Amino acid sequence: MPQESEELLDAVDEKDRPVGTERRGVVHQRRLRHRSAHVLVFSRAGDILIQLRSASKDEYPLHWDVSVGGHVAPGETYEQAARRELAEELGLTGEIRFLRKTAASEKTGWEFTCLYVLTTDQPPRPNPREIAACRFVAPQSLLSEMRSGRLLTTPALSSAVAFYLGAEEPENGNESGQK
Repeated sequence: MPQESEELLDAVDEKDRPVGTERRGVVHQRRLRHRSAHVLVFSRAGDILIQLRSASKDEYPLHWDVSVGGHVAPGETYEQAARRELAEELGLTGEIRFLRKTAASEKTGWEFTCLYVLTTDQPPRPNPREIAACRFVAPQSLLSEMRSGRLLTTPALSSAVAFYLGAEEPENGNESGQK
């Protein structure tokens, strides 16, 4: 596994078409548009799995995040990236369902993001290099915790949960601490 800053990513234009390949650190430093895939993992009971990002992450360390998220590698589709990240981060497999695609903007960290859902009762096996902890929580309870400011969360988690519940994105002021 390459160091995060050395990972190669496709830089893309405003229509999500590849325009070149660059190291992750350069892509983020220059704020180039690129791609990511996220997955919300739900238990059959309807609870959502959230992960606490590792302290070693260069962005949003020790912030609660979507169940799974990662960059799309050059030549990889969004769905392939989502499946790879599920396996790498949580040791999970299964049928994922596409929910939405979000355009790259300052708010998304210049990422075009495809969001997927997986419903499973497989026990997650968190990768300790990526995830400090994970837990299942009822979606409405999670939204309440985010709105109250009790959780340090990533913008991706706030956006995904609000979209899934058809609610307004929480503005809890706890999305700071990128680096």
